[in-house]
Amino acid sequence: MKQKGIPPNTVTYNSLIDELCQELGQWGMVRTMFSEMVELNIYPNVLTFNIVIDGLCKKEVKDAEEVMKHMVGKYGLVEEAMLLFNKLERKREDTDIEFYNVVINGLCRNGKLHEARAVFEKVSLIGLLPNVRTYNNMINGFCLGGLLDEAKDMIRKMENNCFQNDFTFNVIVGGYLRCRKINEMATFMKEMTGKGFSFDAATTALLVKAISENPSILDMIPELHVENKK
Repeated sequence: MKQKGIPPNTVTYNSLIDELCQELGQWGMVRTMFSEMVELNIYPNVLTFNIVIDGLCKKEVKDAEEVMKHMVGKYGLVEEAMLLFNKLERKREDTDIEFYNVVINGLCRNGKLHEARAVFEKVSLIGLLPNVRTYNNMINGFCLGGLLDEAKDMIRKMENNCFQNDFTFNVIVGGYLRCRKINEMATFMKEMTGKGFSFDAATTALLVKAISENPSILDMIPELHVENKK
């Protein structure tokens, strides 16, 4: 079609993707089609993803998680991604925690915290153990939503199953800084003293901005003097 001067559109790509989804092992070509669409400013629509969903559920393609990332992360199609999730969950026998992490992360980043919490609670009920990514996804979602008490509760639950990491630490500190809850941040940082966590670039930028506006923060958190000297 390109050679004949006829510009392709969403309908064109949907037809091609539908054909590819009928053939086993063609997910690589489907991925190429997605990339081409974006390059040409032709964006996948709900029908595009419905075609892929049906193909995945019929063929048991291992890249279902990547499709959900595209649906939620790039295009905000949360409901459609949940449809794919529910279908695959019923079909797959080897579902692991990473499958659920993709869903929880997508829901949290789109403000669907109630749905994310429901999926999180389901994980334990079906015999899977949440890992550090599972907890971090929930903590990040709560912090983005300004629900810092819920984020702290999740950290307490996390301590029973796995160790926090730098991401956990930075998400909480960043959440306190964005909400201007400096006293709570100071308390949290003192609780974390000696655990070896360090600031990432985003948290450092937030912290520098907060200190420039309120230098007394340095006196509230002595540990920052040590960081400053490094």
